[in-house]
Amino acid sequence: MKTAWITPNLRGILLYLAILLIGLNFFPGPTFTYSLTDDTQSVSWSWFWTGVGVPVILLSYPLCMWLGIRMPRQGIARLLTGPLMIIPQGLIVAIAVGGFIYNPPEIHGHLERHIFLQGSTDLGGGCLFAGTIALYVVFGFTSAWHLTITLSASDNATSFWRTILKAFWILKFHILAFIIGGAANIGYDARITPNDFQNMFLFAGVIYILSILFICALHLTRFRLRLKLASAPLFAVLWLLIGSDGNTQRAGQLVQAGQDPQAIVRGKRHAVMVSWHKLCDATFGDIRKQR
Repeated sequence: MKTAWITPNLRGILLYLAILLIGLNFFPGPTFTYSLTDDTQSVSWSWFWTGVGVPVILLSYPLCMWLGIRMPRQGIARLLTGPLMIIPQGLIVAIAVGGFIYNPPEIHGHLERHIFLQGSTDLGGGCLFAGTIALYVVFGFTSAWHLTITLSASDNATSFWRTILKAFWILKFHILAFIIGGAANIGYDARITPNDFQNMFLFAGVIYILSILFICALHLTRFRLRLKLASAPLFAVLWLLIGSDGNTQRAGQLVQAGQDPQAIVRGKRHAVMVSWHKLCDATFGDIRKQR
């Protein structure tokens, strides 16, 4: 009896985990009910969808193991970095940053902790800003790898400009997610100056465009795929280095809700980011004054 279709393999396991992460975004959760009359709590489940979902989860395992055996190595990599994983990746990053990694310095008092993620104002704005920046970085890596792998499977005899157009088409869902997610919290910028959400949205956009141009140029070379994959997130790595001393004017400062940070430059790397904020505010105006 052949058992290859149920034997665990790395590609199949990764594919199965990806399906579980996608399914969690659509699977109905429990409903918590609190009674004021007798001060009791209850939890109810949608048994219909639970009954439908559990067999699907169980039956997906052998299918994923079977596909894992037959799927090429690049196939699973494209899946894990592709459009289907945008929402699961966002969910994981949001939970990790908001629940385990980041707290604003106003809570713990350590000004240098997670300085790359510090920005905006008050507890809500600071946590949303940290999650947004973390997502920018994560998608800077995953979208770069996805584009590199997808282009490697195509003909590299096309011109540079046609490759760029193809790259934008490949990343159309990543770009849409970036625009929707990046613009979601710009309203917080009406509370303080500089406009941290708007300016870092524009900065991340520049990083992504430079990455696309760089990856398209790499695609036309004869370098091995491993070298291309290692080099693809170059501009995301450079951002990590430059922003390691702070991405915003607020970095390293204790501020109250609605209070503008002091105009303090921490060093040369921080000066680069502060200059970017000044350029954006001078070009596009102060959102707070516009309102």
